[in-house]
Amino acid sequence: MARKKKEEAQQTRQQLIEAAIGQFATRGVANTTLTDIADAANVTRGAIYWHFTSKAEIFNAIWEQQLPLRDIIRDRLSLSEGDDPLLILREQFITALQYIAREPRQCALLQILYHKCEFSSDMISERDIRKRIGFNYDTLRASLEACISRNIISPKVNVDLTLIVFHGFFSGIIKNWLMNNESFNLYKQAPALVDSILATLPVIRVSPHDDAYSPAPGSISPRAQSASMVCALTGLPNR
Repeated sequence: MARKKKEEAQQTRQQLIEAAIGQFATRGVANTTLTDIADAANVTRGAIYWHFTSKAEIFNAIWEQQLPLRDIIRDRLSLSEGDDPLLILREQFITALQYIAREPRQCALLQILYHKCEFSSDMISERDIRKRIGFNYDTLRASLEACISRNIISPKVNVDLTLIVFHGFFSGIIKNWLMNNESFNLYKQAPALVDSILATLPVIRVSPHDDAYSPAPGSISPRAQSASMVCALTGLPNR
């Protein structure tokens, strides 16, 4: 009996969190009341106070349980660690954008973060939320450095500057789409959008005698795919 009550209490708590996400994304955090959340969750206002002492505590609980997007999409990726790191990066970016476009909950969370919240001192800061769910600079740096070490992109690439450009590009794309998601089809255009930003990376010419990238008969090597992808976008010859 005690275990059942604990499970029911946990279920109600999660129900309140999910209701709060919907209300915050629609009304804005400042304009949402505890009554709004209770009504959306089909519980009494007293039930809220059993689990949370304030609206800020509900807000914090939302982000404390949220996994980073890179972890959420991991099972959706087809490439593995041993594959071409530039192609891996491309797939990760495309999959992330398409996940945002197709998953209402993820879309609502980003709507709250980018457009529906004024932060106060008792709330998790915007910086901490971005660190928790957004760009992981260490992971992206490692991916770019792997591309350099495997002679896929030029060693002259300024990795720090590239990270800033990537972050600004994807933040801008997502913010603009959230403001008017009918302005373009994020899901369908995700590959082209990602290829556009990757086209800024100087790809090194591929040597046909590179044993490390020897393809199976009749197939194209991963590095050749990387070079072809970017050279096609930039108009440079792929030799």
